[in-house]
Amino acid sequence: MVEKQDIIKGLKQIGLKANDIVLVHSAMRTFGPINDGARTVVAALREILAENGTLVVPTFTFKHEAKKDPIIDPTKDLSEMGIITETVRNLPGAQRSITYRHSVAAIGPEASVITEVDPELCVFDLDSSFGKMLELNSKVLILGMTYQTSTSHHFAEYICQVPYRHTLPVLARIQQPDGSLVRQEMTDYQPLPSKDGKYYGREPDFNRLGKMLEERGLVGITAIGNAIVRLFRMQDLIELAKVEARKDYNIFRARQSGKKTLLKDGQIVLSPVLQDGAGRPVRYEWDVVDPEGIFSSARQKSIE
Repeated sequence: MVEKQDIIKGLKQIGLKANDIVLVHSAMRTFGPINDGARTVVAALREILAENGTLVVPTFTFKHEAKKDPIIDPTKDLSEMGIITETVRNLPGAQRSITYRHSVAAIGPEASVITEVDPELCVFDLDSSFGKMLELNSKVLILGMTYQTSTSHHFAEYICQVPYRHTLPVLARIQQPDGSLVRQEMTDYQPLPSKDGKYYGREPDFNRLGKMLEERGLVGITAIGNAIVRLFRMQDLIELAKVEARKDYNIFRARQSGKKTLLKDGQIVLSPVLQDGAGRPVRYEWDVVDPEGIFSSARQKSIE
């Protein structure tokens, strides 16, 4: 059974500390059983960050892609990024950005800086949420997953202006606190259609840059329960990506052979087939000590 103090000890060991600003990607069930579940993980994070730290989570909503005239409701749209993110979103005092798909929720002194951004901007614009996190020297924490889940790598693609992705305008309606709807122009960031119809033309391999960061000693790595966890500075990723993308913009993608990068810590397993909000099948890469130790959400709920 993973306890709060186990999480605190592990995260401090890899460099998370008071006053940090941290963006957290997570797969709850990779930890194994946790007493009181996601609430314990969030409480541990907030205890480490203390009152002057800021906790940020992705609260993405792909369901809007499935509708011709989507209504974005920042207060009611559920996060599609797991129970830890939904727990943070619902904390008293948490704030959420308004974007087409890639909203974030944050709590702490810098929450308003990160979330109160122009909804017309691409989320990866330097004046939008990821740009603000970069400016604030934020860290990225990955709990039980690989770099494939790192949205900061998409931010790096945007910064490096890779030719296989582009911005495109979208229209949506924003639900206001008074119940009214306001039409809003927004900007999305997506892969260009490829000739063979495959995502990107070549599959993404964000583990390539992740492994490079690790080889340079720029990633803190440990195991908490059954989950492999990683911590790195967003700035370190962006700076490395800019250097490597000048040599080869395909640094974010799998090699032409199709072979993907392996990481030295943990065992990488694919999640069960899930569906995103737009009804598309998705599978995530989980990084764990023991694949047999992955805990079902039903079993977790039974101990809470």
